Amino acid sequence: MTSRSRLMSIRTTASIVCAIVAVAGGVTTNPANAQSAAFPSRPITMVVPYPPGATDLEARRVAELASRSLGQNIIVTNRTGAGGAIGAQSVASSAADGYTLLYAAPAVVTIVPLLGNAPYRFEDLLPLSRITASPHVLAARADAPFSNLKELIQYGRANPGKIVFGSSGSGTAVHLAGEGFAEAAGIQLNHVPHRGLAPAITAALGGFVDLVIGLPVAIGPQVQAGKLRAVAQFGANRAPGLEDVPTLKESGVNLVLGVDIGVFAPSGMPPAVVRRLEDAFAAAVRSDEFKTFAAKARSTPGYLDSVAYRAVVENERKLYARLVPALNLKAN
Repeated sequence: MTSRSRLMSIRTTASIVCAIVAVAGGVTTNPANAQSAAFPSRPITMVVPYPPGATDLEARRVAELASRSLGQNIIVTNRTGAGGAIGAQSVASSAADGYTLLYAAPAVVTIVPLLGNAPYRFEDLLPLSRITASPHVLAARADAPFSNLKELIQYGRANPGKIVFGSSGSGTAVHLAGEGFAEAAGIQLNHVPHRGLAPAITAALGGFVDLVIGLPVAIGPQVQAGKLRAVAQFGANRAPGLEDVPTLKESGVNLVLGVDIGVFAPSGMPPAVVRRLEDAFAAAVRSDEFKTFAAKARSTPGYLDSVAYRAVVENERKLYARLVPALNLKAN
């Protein structure tokens, strides 16, 4: 072999070695890709920012079902306080690796940051998957001077501020739903906050307030017992079990607003992890087991992926971003 041939052989071998090293280096120096491919490799924590109750039970059921697809347990824990801000902050400040999730109503990101004291921003949490979509139900005390939505609006316009609306507290999703309804209907309500929805319902049963808003699971039993009168529901369509109750849109009030409970995650998660979690939660929501659970809990399965759920949450935030400053609300 000539000197020229030996030199060319050496250069070719060197080029091949460099190419192999470069490829190997690319794999070993990008641990995020390797972690995403192996996800999940350990249990996942799902934070519920409320005390044990309906949302907590729902979270535990969907976590159990999603765990089957993921091959890892989803451990549900309650971190309560500050209107959900404590639990939401614990997730917003976590690593965006898919191992810490939040199960909550959008109010923790659409309302709480607007009140001024939340240690996180709307942009810090990614709406990952909607699980259930339940409408707000507007109910009146049984002896109210109106029996349907049309009469309510007529009465409200003729008597500004005379209709007393009881909510679960100032700045809550229920309070703002009522304010949104009043704005859309062109009436003025006299708002009276209570320490939770149960006391507000009790006030309506006792005749101390005229209107109350709540989820079907809270309002339904009182309506069935004849103690409250369901006037309207805020969903886009009539919900199962509420087929006789018209939506606001049907009655000419341009407002659609529900409680779209779902899973949130720290912003910035790798797309592969997002897709893995989306697939697991979609399978859970569409399972017969979850449908049976939801029917008993008076909630409606309504899976949406991250892109679609974010659009719903952003529309809700636009409404609240307009209402909150006008009401001069502050965090409790």
